[in-house]
Amino acid sequence: MRLLRTFCRCVAIALTSLIISPILLPQQGTRPNIAQGTTAAVYPNTADGLHQLLNDLLLTAKNGDEAKLRSQIVEMEIPNYGSWFTSTFGQERGEKWSAMYGRTPPQTAELQFQILCMELAKPQGEISIEKVDTAKKYGTLPGPLDEYHANWKKTDASDGPDSQSIGLFYFVDGKFRLNGSLHEVRILSNRKGGPLVPGKLINRVQPVYPEAARQMRIQGLVAVNVIVRKDGTVTVQNVGAGHPLLAPAAVEAVQQWRYEPTTVNGEPVDVQTKVYVTFSLTRQQGE
Repeated sequence: MRLLRTFCRCVAIALTSLIISPILLPQQGTRPNIAQGTTAAVYPNTADGLHQLLNDLLLTAKNGDEAKLRSQIVEMEIPNYGSWFTSTFGQERGEKWSAMYGRTPPQTAELQFQILCMELAKPQGEISIEKVDTAKKYGTLPGPLDEYHANWKKTDASDGPDSQSIGLFYFVDGKFRLNGSLHEVRILSNRKGGPLVPGKLINRVQPVYPEAARQMRIQGLVAVNVIVRKDGTVTVQNVGAGHPLLAPAAVEAVQQWRYEPTTVNGEPVDVQTKVYVTFSLTRQQGE
């Protein structure tokens, strides 16, 4: 009888792990294991090539294969980024942008991009790719640069933003690499162009960890699409992606955040952006 009870307990735990599949926080310094002998798809250095790569990522996300998706995203990290930035952009700009790129740990940037892919895989939408005119954007560079900007536009009536930036991508060493900056701000107010000063979070309310999620050892990121108003208050549009047991607590916290508003020509404007709320059983929660 004791053996039977032990067997039933193991089956129950296994079923729970199948039902609950949170986006787990990676351990510091860890990377997904990429199967030896597998051949990665080759995508040409063209807008169509990046379009195909992003479509493949969203298909992987739609199929729910998080391990494969994470392995694909790990391959998009810029190798030896410090030397690449300086050789491409020159010493002064390269060191500055290298420091900005390295400020966010690779695991964090990759996890945020993973959750973005999972979000965009749910509704119907279209990807568009723009090849950046690097000479116009940067002037003469010491090294060659192929840069692309990818956007996504919703084509159904689901909740959430009508369009989102997927990110900036460089083609380095035969592969597309993610810039890592996923916090694009879209101006919603009708204002003439001019100097833009991004808003700054001045009051972050930490989420209350849901007890059910704590007991079930659920942790991870919740992506929340928001509008930051001219007065610094936050309006939540929808939860982009994240475990359903964590999402309500994330929304409740984010609604209480306050910002110094984004300004254009010194005038406050409404902006649309995305924030990430972290639920960790081992460290402090936050964005």
